[in-house]
Amino acid sequence: MRTLAIAGASGLVGSLALRHLLAREDVGRVVAVGRRALPVEHARLTSRIADLRDPAAIRRALPEAVDVAVCCLGTTMKQAGSREAFRAVDLEAVVAFGEAARARGAQRFVLVSSVGASPRSRSFYLRTKGEAEEALARLGYRQLTVLRPSFLDDGGARKDPRLGERLALPLARAAFAVLGRERRHAPVPADAVARALVRLALDDAAEPVRVVESERLHALGR
Repeated sequence: MRTLAIAGASGLVGSLALRHLLAREDVGRVVAVGRRALPVEHARLTSRIADLRDPAAIRRALPEAVDVAVCCLGTTMKQAGSREAFRAVDLEAVVAFGEAARARGAQRFVLVSSVGASPRSRSFYLRTKGEAEEALARLGYRQLTVLRPSFLDDGGARKDPRLGERLALPLARAAFAVLGRERRHAPVPADAVARALVRLALDDAAEPVRVVESERLHALGR
């Protein structure tokens, strides 16, 4: 009966992952850390408020012993408003959560990143994602799993649908219906990513760093 800590449980993938975690009989407790309390009640769920920029504050919000940490934090450049604000979430908060969970004994960490993430990318977005992956790999986790999903297909579930995604998703669906629905850059259902995340968080993988590209998430999330 493992204890899991999760950050980003109010987002699209995070909220779905939380639902699947709470349905597992081998999960004894889930502690969700965020800027506000979750509107979800469950006997095995504890929702804690913490400053996600402060590892010490996050550590105080976590239980004394954590087995697995799951990070679904992420924003967009439009939502963030600036490069500095974007990095504050997608790099600084991610690493702060990683440091806090590691200090509470977590041996495994699962991160939702992005297809194409690389610290050497010319894209600011992908470079920031890659820097977060690289920073987490230096924290001493016994096992780090990085998920790199492509364009998320929310199935109409987003509470705040984004105009660009609303316009692009039907085109992407049509194009990859011909090219292959499970290719690396094809849209991937958000629930498939969430199911794959939970499966990977609770398996017996031993490799120090495991990167799971988008095409594998389709199968893992069925």
